Amino acid sequence: MPTHVGRCCPHFITSECPVDCLQEVLSCIALNTLARAYGAPFDPPETVADVVDLYQQDQLGEIWGLGPRRIGEIETSLIFAGVTSARPVPAATKGVADHSA
Repeated sequence: MPTHVGRCCPHFITSECPVDCLQEVLSCIALNTLARAYGAPFDPPETVADVVDLYQQDQLGEIWGLGPRRIGEIETSLIFAGVTSARPVPAATKGVADHSA
C-alpha cells in the first residue's frame, strides 16, 4: 500500500484522504482532470472515497477529458492504493475472446 506525506506525517492512502493524496499514484493530467470534474453532472470529488464511488458507479466517463486510458489509470491506481478491488467482468463478456478464432 503506497504512502504519501500528509499535512502532518507520512501515512497510507485511505478513503478519508483528500483527492489530492492520489498524486502519488496518478499522473498529473489524470489527477487534475478528475479533481476538477470538467463538464460532469456532479460536484468534483473531494475525497478518495468520492473517487471510489464514481468508479464503482461507472461515472468517471462523465468527466470531460477522462477516456478509457485515463479511467484505466484511475482504476489501477485505486486498486494499487488498496482502496478498492477490480470490478468483476460482466457475465455477458466473459469468455467472448475464448470463442473467437
